[in-house]
Amino acid sequence: MHIQIAEHIKLASLVESDAAEILKTVNLSRASLGEFLPWVEGVNNIESAKKYILDRVKSGLNGSRWFKIYYKDNLSGIFAVKSICLELNVAELGYWLSSDAQGNGIISQVITRAPSILKNTSAKVIEFRCLEQNVASIKIALKSGASLVGTIPNFVSVDNTLQQLNIYQVALREPKGSREPKGSNLDFIHPNY
Repeated sequence: MHIQIAEHIKLASLVESDAAEILKTVNLSRASLGEFLPWVEGVNNIESAKKYILDRVKSGLNGSRWFKIYYKDNLSGIFAVKSICLELNVAELGYWLSSDAQGNGIISQVITRAPSILKNTSAKVIEFRCLEQNVASIKIALKSGASLVGTIPNFVSVDNTLQQLNIYQVALREPKGSREPKGSNLDFIHPNY
């Protein structure tokens, strides 16, 4: 499956045979990715890259869909619907980008397509989970219109510092009168939704 996001940005389904490209991308950005993503340390050869992929694409979580992000025809990261909670109709999104692809608005553009990516699901809300010191991911969540709705204290230790996990949510809505979104298609969701 391929989803064209913008002229130079597209998504394609993540598959096991992507292991070499994933390993290369992780290796090129190991320091910056490892700052907030604990799994980075364990992805250090082809076998561990295959395991990284299979653990995600075969997670068995409801609604889980994993994509590689291509920017200017180079594999530049991962975007995922990590899961969809059927009881709450919440889709948790996840993503990472290589250092050289950051700062180009890639993730923000992908997120504006969330309504079409989630079209045939029960999702009514999207959720971002960001470590408290991951300023770039927090900015993406806030730019989408999401608001902080909760925290999980002492979630993970990064560089011997415990960090809380911030949870942001925004309502998902279909674009009105248009197949393609213009601007944000996400509305703030009240914490008591």
